[in-house]
Amino acid sequence: MKKVLLLLLVVFATFSLAACNRAMNVVLDWDVISDDLEIDTSSPVTIVFWHTMSKTTDPAQGQQALLEEYIQDFQEIYPHITVLHEQKGGYDQLRDAVNTALPAGNEPHMVYSYSDHVAGYINSGRVLPLNNLINNKNPEIAFSDADLEDYVEGYWAEGSVYDNEGTILNLPFIKSTEVMFYNKTFFDAHGLSVPTTWDQVSTVSAQIRSIIQTDPQFASLTQEQKDGFIPFGYDSEANLFITAAEQMNIPYTGIGEDLQGQILFNNDDAKEMVEYFKAMYDARALTSKEMLGGDYTSNRFVAQNLMMSVGSTGGTNYNIPSDGSFEVGVAPIPQFDANNQKVIQQGPNINFFRKDNVQENIAAFLFYKFITNTENSARWSIATGYSPVRKSSFEIVNNHYDNLTAPTAKDLVFQAVNQTAQAQIPYYFTSPAFDRSSKARQEVGYIFVNVFGNTLTIEEAFNKAYEEVAF
Repeated sequence: MKKVLLLLLVVFATFSLAACNRAMNVVLDWDVISDDLEIDTSSPVTIVFWHTMSKTTDPAQGQQALLEEYIQDFQEIYPHITVLHEQKGGYDQLRDAVNTALPAGNEPHMVYSYSDHVAGYINSGRVLPLNNLINNKNPEIAFSDADLEDYVEGYWAEGSVYDNEGTILNLPFIKSTEVMFYNKTFFDAHGLSVPTTWDQVSTVSAQIRSIIQTDPQFASLTQEQKDGFIPFGYDSEANLFITAAEQMNIPYTGIGEDLQGQILFNNDDAKEMVEYFKAMYDARALTSKEMLGGDYTSNRFVAQNLMMSVGSTGGTNYNIPSDGSFEVGVAPIPQFDANNQKVIQQGPNINFFRKDNVQENIAAFLFYKFITNTENSARWSIATGYSPVRKSSFEIVNNHYDNLTAPTAKDLVFQAVNQTAQAQIPYYFTSPAFDRSSKARQEVGYIFVNVFGNTLTIEEAFNKAYEEVAF
């Protein structure tokens, strides 16, 4: 079972519609670290962890404070290991700091990273393949079969998006997904059904637009504002494109047998998909962040200028009205086909860098195992609102909220988010990572912006996006 899980691959489309001419120059060799290691407790070891965590003195609010508690607990088990951590700003600043450190050999032992960041680090030759640590012959180092089965499969699979050989370069830590927040008070008052498909989003949006015309709650709006009311918002245009393409089995990007990143989104099926959403936008059934002038859909949602909003579970708090003006409902994101449900997964992982002293790599790996054990993953989720990385941790989080004697409105929303994220686990997906994958993500988001805004035709928008990524 362990070998099967270690070789779990993300299934990539291999249609040769187009290909980016970039490839990795470094072979990802599992044997850069032995699969038969011993832990040397006789000599002190110091490891460094770079991240983007917020800082307050309250572990229930500040991620750094909770991390420091984890470090203290870890060092009681391994007193010979010292863990130092450093906040490097936001994700872009962190990536830049790593890229600056790598040529000088000053990179940390472990670092927050997105897959496209790691893809950019690979040619340094310093990124550590983790397969021989995960499957080490020393059980104190290795993950057990039960451990591997407990990690959320989609989160775990994200570590092997760099080649077709199952090489694992990162492991999950702070993860999130997307859910649909909706105005439950409004839906209940008007007997509306929560949409589960994109066609139903169009239907329910039309019903809401009709209600807005006569509902006393909206009497202060001008007729022009009522006519222009859009009920549904999707915060990320890029996520909308990538997720909808995955739901419809439309090629987006891939990794070829030669390890070249493939740019596949410039195809007729994708253009028809964009045309579908363009019709929804024109019917004022759907909008997005950039079409709202860059305003987050969560802001419009809490102001009741939207009745439905798809956004990251990591931003749950921003979808809860501070004045308690309405009850927030949480539902899975809309799908095209109930038999092919897909939901994007997000949030940083942790990758590791090779060190001359193998005990430093062992120490960093042991620390990762500790901070993502069942109890600590659940504790992190409760404190931060991010999803646990272990399936067993979801139950601990659910029990935490069930046992609250006086749950607040916020508690109830966070519990619903946790339960919805758990229900969506079988449908998580991730995209291949290579040196242009971040650019591809950016450009497909611009396709919607250009088409919705009538700046470019669908054909022109796709051609522009492809040219920006592939050349």
